[in-house]
Amino acid sequence: DMMDNYWSKKSEVKLFVRRVLVAEKFEELLPRYLNFVRGVVDSDDLPLNVSREQLQQNKIMKVISKKLVRKVLELMKKLAKEEETGEDDDEDSEEEEEKRDEKKEGKKDKTDEEGTWTKFWKEFNKNLKMGCYEDDSNRSKLSKLLR
Repeated sequence: DMMDNYWSKKSEVKLFVRRVLVAEKFEELLPRYLNFVRGVVDSDDLPLNVSREQLQQNKIMKVISKKLVRKVLELMKKLAKEEETGEDDDEDSEEEEEKRDEKKEGKKDKTDEEGTWTKFWKEFNKNLKMGCYEDDSNRSKLSKLLR
């Protein structure tokens, strides 16, 4: 069950600076309710010779985190909209820096009668509900995704 490991599971986002691995699992990039997202972030703006503590206080890291959350929510909104309109056109989003777990989830079984968003919702609806509770700044976006 997702709630068993909600507090202990960390998001699996790798942080690279100029194609050099800085952190294998950098938990501060995404909020806890998005702990199912996996991916890679590569930034040219961060300094290479800093400690984890300095990275946590960095303004650029806060901007990157904000943009990642916004991008994940946009992709979820796109999945939900595609299912509502009945279109199954998946545009490749691999040109972005991070690869999303929900995209993998959606591309697995397209031939089933269940839609992509329905599968995603069954798997991660508790995460989205916790996000509404925890994330004040994105509450309106998340509440639109709740069914």
